[in-house]
Amino acid sequence: MSLLTVQLVPASKLPARRTHWVSIFSTVTDRLVHKYGVPSLGNLRDPVQEIFYIMLSARTTDNQYRKTYRALRAKYPSLTDLAMASAEEILSCIRDGGLGKKRAAQLRGIAAALLAKFGNDPSRHLKNLSAREAFELLNGLPGMGPKSALCVMMYSLNHDTFPVDTNVQRVASRLGALSPRLKHWQAQQRLPALVPEGRSKELHIGLVVHGRTVCLPLKPRCDRCILADLCKYGKRRTAKARSK
Repeated sequence: MSLLTVQLVPASKLPARRTHWVSIFSTVTDRLVHKYGVPSLGNLRDPVQEIFYIMLSARTTDNQYRKTYRALRAKYPSLTDLAMASAEEILSCIRDGGLGKKRAAQLRGIAAALLAKFGNDPSRHLKNLSAREAFELLNGLPGMGPKSALCVMMYSLNHDTFPVDTNVQRVASRLGALSPRLKHWQAQQRLPALVPEGRSKELHIGLVVHGRTVCLPLKPRCDRCILADLCKYGKRRTAKARSK
């Protein structure tokens, strides 16, 4: 399992049939890597910039949040620039991404918090923190939760953490590993216990890409799914189609 993630975001108890699902997700990871590789998804090696990239990605499309991130960086090239701006000024830069004044204030608050904590080179300091220290700091920034903190740790700080976003949760639920009734925070607590150790990034990225291209929210393309033989939802849907 993704032991580090389980330690950072513990569940009240480990999921049932954990060994079985670790084996299944090992196969899932192999197939996803073979199909998609391990693309970057545009994520950034600099942890400070990744924080803002992740913050802007919430509840919007891939192309839209990349565009919004570029606009924010162009208008506010330094943390000081961003911390000194008003929420209204930041909002004018991110509004097209579907984000509001609350998110603008959070972005400004993050910039101010990082400057106050680390001065002008927060990226260097973040890279020197332990996993626990990094998680607690990131999770405590305005507007950031466990999933966002784990994303920054995985993409920019090279930790074997497993964030659970909406695509990851949807595919895992359809496979049968999670109840579809779970809230997001519950999925974030439970799913990492089923992830093969050392393969968090491969599996996370693969599930994100698969969720965006095949296992769609409303019209999943089960006929072209490389996980169809493993998928509880897909088998049920295919059987129903055949019975008509």
